[in-house]
Amino acid sequence: MGQNHALRDGRLTSPAAIVLSIFVLLSGVLPLQAESLSQFAADAFAHDARLASAEASYRAGLEKEPEARAVFLPHLGLNQSDFKNAIHVPGQPAAPYSTVGATLSLNQSIFKWDDWQTWQQGRLSVADAGLAFSSAKQDLLLRVAQAYFDALAAKDDFSLAQLHQRSVNEQLALAKRSFALGAATVVDLNEARAGADSALSDLVEAQSTLDRRYAALQKIVGHPVDAIDPFDADANITRIAAGSIEQWISDAAVSGLDVRRQQIALEIARRDVSKVDAGYMPTVSLIGNASHGNAAFINGQTNFYTGANRATSGEIGIQISIPLFDGLSTMSRKREALALKDKAQDDLEDARRSAALDAQQAFLGVRDGQAQVTAPRTAQRSARTSLDSNRKGFKVGVRINADVLSAEDKLFSTQRDLAKACYDTLMQFLRLKASVAQLDETAIDQLSAGTEPRPEQEDVQANNSK
Repeated sequence: MGQNHALRDGRLTSPAAIVLSIFVLLSGVLPLQAESLSQFAADAFAHDARLASAEASYRAGLEKEPEARAVFLPHLGLNQSDFKNAIHVPGQPAAPYSTVGATLSLNQSIFKWDDWQTWQQGRLSVADAGLAFSSAKQDLLLRVAQAYFDALAAKDDFSLAQLHQRSVNEQLALAKRSFALGAATVVDLNEARAGADSALSDLVEAQSTLDRRYAALQKIVGHPVDAIDPFDADANITRIAAGSIEQWISDAAVSGLDVRRQQIALEIARRDVSKVDAGYMPTVSLIGNASHGNAAFINGQTNFYTGANRATSGEIGIQISIPLFDGLSTMSRKREALALKDKAQDDLEDARRSAALDAQQAFLGVRDGQAQVTAPRTAQRSARTSLDSNRKGFKVGVRINADVLSAEDKLFSTQRDLAKACYDTLMQFLRLKASVAQLDETAIDQLSAGTEPRPEQEDVQANNSK
């Protein structure tokens, strides 16, 4: 026949088509665990490796404050020694002896300015660790939502490719009957066959893309993904409200997680400047020690570790250290700290501008997306009307088969465009909420509410949960 497949009763019987048909039948029989966006988000929180890494970093960051606070607590140390000694005088035998001693020391800081600043920085580091973990959570929700919508788009393409293949096969059967009756030309029959070949190729490609999208989602949620729940993105577009762009921009410049982290970084830099000032300040400490061991009373002093008698002594007092001259290193460190503070100030300004820009772009994406979905809706209705007209015209002989196939392609293209526009708009809405640190599980749950299949895909979904 000169074609890469045979025709029986208007149906494709090529090996690829047979294998694909078996897969479709099995897909309707085998139980597949479909999940919603909320369920995928919950799975991601439990299994995502990147979030687990961020959580471990958060737990490590919590220890910065107690580590810095430790300088205000007493520091005790015990030094134990046991020496074997010998004295050798020329002409006399060696005189060995042992010395044993122990010293308990105490150091309690009373005033040390840099220790105080270090403690405050430790508290700020804990706050920064919490914000970093919150940022990782938002990033996870954006990643799982993007992977989910990508899978939905691939699923739509696969479902539409199935519908397209079924439609062109019906058109091929009609063209074959018309050709047999002399009502269609061989050109019409060849065009129908070419359309069937193209539809099969598109279906195979759509299946491959869907598998890749499921694999990307599986990486995040940590378990195999075989199916996803249907999602009425078009209906959800009408439920989201963006509000005022000025308010979003203002909130992002204040509440954005990156902005708040840069504010903490600036405060830490300021305290670094204050820490350097400790180089000009005295330090006051409580010092004490107690010693016990072999002792000898030499020149009015108890000399441990050198005598045969055992004795105990102790002392306690205030130690004041006053810096006099350090080779101008404090001045250099002060200039360095001031420069780093200026850098932190500039980084904060950049973070504010970036947050405002992200909020603005996301807001415009939502607003423009809501406006742009109107055109695909209208185009879809027009394409469906055009297809019906061309089918009727083909039956009465006023339209050729190429017109029908072109109208079908246009309808499926507008359906894909509408779905993609809806998914892109919903992603922009999630990014908008993330720009003001409002993206959490509740926002995902609200977006997942009220999901149901679109009418034009119900017949496909009934037989194939993919």
